[in-house]
Amino acid sequence: MQPTVFFPNHYGPQMKLLALTTLSSLCLAHVALGQQPLAATKAKTSAPVTAVATEQPGAADEFHKMLARSNGAWTGQATMTFSPDAPPMTSTSTLINHMAMGGLYQVSEITYVIMGKPITGIRVTGYDANKKIFTRAMIQDGGNGVAMEGPWDAASKTMTFRYQQMNNATGKAADMKEVYTIVDANTEVLEIYRVDPQTGQESKILHVKWTRNQ
Repeated sequence: MQPTVFFPNHYGPQMKLLALTTLSSLCLAHVALGQQPLAATKAKTSAPVTAVATEQPGAADEFHKMLARSNGAWTGQATMTFSPDAPPMTSTSTLINHMAMGGLYQVSEITYVIMGKPITGIRVTGYDANKKIFTRAMIQDGGNGVAMEGPWDAASKTMTFRYQQMNNATGKAADMKEVYTIVDANTEVLEIYRVDPQTGQESKILHVKWTRNQ
């Protein structure tokens, strides 16, 4: 069964277009900016470059291993709120995670359906051991890509990313915040907030609860 987005009956064409545009921009997938294992491909110049040319990619650490524990297939139940005056929309989606490049990056393939059209996104998450932050990049067919980075909070088990994303409806960049929580071995939660440029107030526009397929 294909994952699907459900619109409330009273949504008109303009509200559906706004919702789909926002969802297309949000939903993802990400090429992470973290470890930069390809540093050895820098152009050769003089002797000082020799050290860079022979540098080995960083080894997977505890944070990469934490990402690897999310390998496998997941099902997501999402709630999207695009206006305080409109009821939320709901959707289902699928997520498949695996590690790549020697365990340095988590590659996630996300699939969902909007108005009968299947959409696929690719998200890549890494960990920059030098900056001690997670990095994430995301692309999808029919949408704008985004890149972000943010710290890990061990107490709340969350990664918090801040970034800018182009709004297809307005043609302007919007400040966004993404919070990703690892609840337990079989449950993860994604929350996305839009930041009001005038007040700085954050409004949650997407909540996805991911459950590992058994």
